[in-house]
Amino acid sequence: MLHHRAFGRDLDQLVVSVVDNRRPMLSMMRAMLAAIGTGRIETHESPAEALEAMTVNAPDLVIAASSMQPVSGPELIRSMRHVDAGPLCFVPAMVMSAHAKSSLVGEALRAGARQVLVLPISASTLYRRLDWLVNDDRPFELNDEHYVVAGLEERLALSIPRPTYAPGRATAPLAVGESEKAPRAAPRAARQRAAQN
Repeated sequence: MLHHRAFGRDLDQLVVSVVDNRRPMLSMMRAMLAAIGTGRIETHESPAEALEAMTVNAPDLVIAASSMQPVSGPELIRSMRHVDAGPLCFVPAMVMSAHAKSSLVGEALRAGARQVLVLPISASTLYRRLDWLVNDDRPFELNDEHYVVAGLEERLALSIPRPTYAPGRATAPLAVGESEKAPRAAPRAARQRAAQN
């Protein structure tokens, strides 16, 4: 079983690397991680420098912004998951974004992330996510030359599909206008008069 590096660890023992081009976001994440009792927090403004530093000293968890330049969060995580990345292969990662569209979630999970953090996030929510992560026993599995979380495609397949338009299908309209309504039954008095005639 190829469990991730943080599996079963206490929060105060974790070394967490946060990667984001925006300095205010790094400061905010550092403050929240410190407030919930994370062991050691490392911050990186450059994805390339972060990858280089993490290759030398692998952290226990990586939290990366989705829309960094020139390397996005999912691209950074995919680099970590390469079979030749050494200990980084098994470091769990989260992608954070204010715009967690289904396409981004799919991209992040397929790159090897364990979950997507939707910003803004509170310290209590971040604590719950980290607590879930250290207890997540899903192993990694090798897919071509990259490691991904086992059962990834099955998990993505469980997502509710968006409705699709299929031309040529006759369906009832969602609303019927006044002119399209079926004629009402004639009032009882009018029906009685018609019956007498």
